[in-house]
Amino acid sequence: MRFPDLFSTASESLRRNKSRSLLTILGVVIGIASVILMLSIGQSAEGYILNQVADLGSDLIFVEPSSGSSAESGPPSPYVEQTLTLDDVKAMEKTDYFLAVSPVLATSTTVSYAEESKFAQIYGVDEKYPIIFSQEVATGRFFDQSDIDSYARVAVLGKSIAESLFGDQDPLGREIKIKKMSFRVVGVFGELGSQFFQNLDERVSIPVTTAQRDIVGVDYVSYIVARASVDTEIAKEEAQYTLRETHKLDNPNGDKNKDDFLVSTQSDAVAIVGTVGNVLSILLASIAAISLLVGGIGIMNIMLVSVTERTKEIGLRKAVGATYKEILNQFLTEAIMLTSLGGLLGIFFGITTSLGSAWLIGYFVDGWDPNIPLNGVILGFLVSTVVGILFGIYPARHAARLDPIEALRYE
Repeated sequence: MRFPDLFSTASESLRRNKSRSLLTILGVVIGIASVILMLSIGQSAEGYILNQVADLGSDLIFVEPSSGSSAESGPPSPYVEQTLTLDDVKAMEKTDYFLAVSPVLATSTTVSYAEESKFAQIYGVDEKYPIIFSQEVATGRFFDQSDIDSYARVAVLGKSIAESLFGDQDPLGREIKIKKMSFRVVGVFGELGSQFFQNLDERVSIPVTTAQRDIVGVDYVSYIVARASVDTEIAKEEAQYTLRETHKLDNPNGDKNKDDFLVSTQSDAVAIVGTVGNVLSILLASIAAISLLVGGIGIMNIMLVSVTERTKEIGLRKAVGATYKEILNQFLTEAIMLTSLGGLLGIFFGITTSLGSAWLIGYFVDGWDPNIPLNGVILGFLVSTVVGILFGIYPARHAARLDPIEALRYE
């Protein structure tokens, strides 16, 4: 049988059972579409984070509390003993390896003014923080060293939270409430946007000493950030050496497992993001395999049902001269057509939902760009075709091996 005839016969057979054919390929469609969507979100997230890291600058050094293992890298954990203090900041400032060093004590609580209130991030920092991150105050001023030393209750607001609390009023000189304590607004940042999925315009900055004593009631800081004046790897080593001395750690060989802190650079962050991306790809590949396996089993079951329903047709075709190969090719072609159509529809819905999700996420997260994984599209179609062949062989061979006389007698 020529291929056009084989294709026509298989198409006619599938058209006779449109509903069953559509339900059969649904598993393949969902599997491939979900893989493309998840790969798209994963790659977009990786690109977003890498862009955020690059925007920070290549000379930043981060210090956070840690159990000492490199596996503990990431956001400061409340379950790790908090070991960083303002003494560590002073020790790092005394070296010649950093242009600026700033502590950060982060918490969240309700901020209010008159009848307006808003849940916000409170960042206890010092006067060098906006210099390190190139954040400019649009109106008013940022606090200075005297505010830090005197535990002043002053605050600098992000643009969005200032608008939420004060509307069209000028917030400078007015007092807001943080944990029922009054803080005088001395400045408002310009629009800063989002960074690492956090809206910087919703933050309230106060002196770190005030945050320690009045807001959180601790003597530690969440992490330390510094801008290096030399090569970042050299600055990183100096920070490790300095903190081992201030923490009085017996670690002459520089074993990170004996440290109670972790120092990281931009290159470390990029490596972590890459590792997470690889793990995510493996996870998605596993999900794809399971989804397509389920879809393939469904196709095999439906093809076996089709063979049973068309037993007499198979017997009649064999009686008039159809060969084993022709019967095999017909049912195998039907299976491949089902999975190929499912692959094409899966790719279409995968790309459509990826673009839609990117638009939706981009509405809430600035700098989120759509990413259509070409390798996922190509792999999805190839895998769907292979699934059709693998799970179509058994029903096709079963049909081709039917005895024509027994098939004609089948009721």
